Amino acid sequence: MNFTKKTLFWVIMLIALSGVFFLFDRKQEEVKQVEEANLKLLPFTVKEVSEFRITNLKDNSKIGVVRGKDGWQLTEPLSAKGDAKAIEKFLTNIVTARKDAVLFDKIEPAKLAELGLATPELEMGLKAGGQETVIVFGEKGPTHNIAYIMFKGRPEVYRVHSDLKSEAGKDAYALRDKTILDFDPVKMRRLEIATRDGRRVVVEQDLGKWNLLEPTRERASMAKVLELLYAIKNAEIKAFADENPTDLSPYGLPLPMLQLTVHLEQKETPSILAVGDKDRAKRAYFARTNQQKKVFDVEEDMVNTILLSMDKLAEGNTAGK
Repeated sequence: MNFTKKTLFWVIMLIALSGVFFLFDRKQEEVKQVEEANLKLLPFTVKEVSEFRITNLKDNSKIGVVRGKDGWQLTEPLSAKGDAKAIEKFLTNIVTARKDAVLFDKIEPAKLAELGLATPELEMGLKAGGQETVIVFGEKGPTHNIAYIMFKGRPEVYRVHSDLKSEAGKDAYALRDKTILDFDPVKMRRLEIATRDGRRVVVEQDLGKWNLLEPTRERASMAKVLELLYAIKNAEIKAFADENPTDLSPYGLPLPMLQLTVHLEQKETPSILAVGDKDRAKRAYFARTNQQKKVFDVEEDMVNTILLSMDKLAEGNTAGK
């Protein structure tokens, strides 16, 4: 009987202790969550951001980006489609940033100037939930691993990692869509590649049969054709040469050095990429598509890939292996 009572006593004690430890762990977790929340620089998530702007006060340049029903859109310094992946990654780096420390609850004007916050060079405004939060960036710290920031309209000065300032200093190129040719390679029904010197390749796909029609008639390699098409689809514009060209002659585009045309299933209008002269300053080629008006630069490697593939699209061709 005594043994049973002692056993029951220790069982009750263990249950009680388990409850105490559980409450202690939960309290610790709550404290940790509060600390984490206090370290967060911004109180909202990426999904809540409806627009943002970056202002370089030194040269008075601005970048404006708005979330629309069709995705992100640049509004300044020009109207252009945004790069969804790049913008989401950019905003994630900004929104999830942490405060390293609160340096000053209220700062004297002389110290404000010393930290580069009296006449800042960079500001970033983010709108979420109908309210705008503006981050003002000062100088980097003496170790270059930290930077100083304030929120416009508030007196506190915070220390953050210098990567935050570098991230906020993105240019418009980094945030705009850099797709060269927007198409689905799997839906290709006819591919034409032609050069200025008269070379020509034509491939057709019909019900899973891939046929080379020019320069010879034989079976085409589905794998090689798709590899080429995906290389083009996944490539990015290297630079934007002319947003609204009135004359294509300076770029060698009236008579392209290379033209690639992709006819797609259930689409009347093909996707066309025309490549003109070399942009020697950027080690690239000028190019244009029938999907956009602007002239842009593409990498030399991509152009060389297209040219070299013209002799390698036949089934069983081992050239270059």
